[in-house]
Amino acid sequence: MRVIATLLVLLALLAGCGDDTPGAAVQFDEGLRQAVTELARSGGSRPLKELAPGDWTSVHVLLGPASGARIERELGQAAEVDGDGTYGGDYVQDGNLLVFRRDEEIVRMVSLGGLAALGEGRYDADVVLTARGGAIEMTEPAGR
Repeated sequence: MRVIATLLVLLALLAGCGDDTPGAAVQFDEGLRQAVTELARSGGSRPLKELAPGDWTSVHVLLGPASGARIERELGQAAEVDGDGTYGGDYVQDGNLLVFRRDEEIVRMVSLGGLAALGEGRYDADVVLTARGGAIEMTEPAGR
């Protein structure tokens, strides 16, 4: 009887141990894709935080397709890449992948599908998207 009880405890402990690789499933965001497309078409500027609200402090913008290894290198941390626009741990879309982080924790990963309007790089939450000649420029407040 003791052996069975011990095995049940071990199974419960193992069930609680999962993959500790940080990440959030990649989700296609049609609303954000449309907002970026409309901004590029109509002109003007908008803070990204208005278009993609949430509890995030920085965003890392990548251009796909991108291997999972490249994404991890760009982010400087391990990340699980699965969900919309992914296959086998890689981002296979031709468009932008946005990785939103709160400090260094990945809180959201967004695919813009085939839209590749945003420049690659890491930006703080106060980044502003500005339309210039049909393209989008991402700028942070002066001094940074």
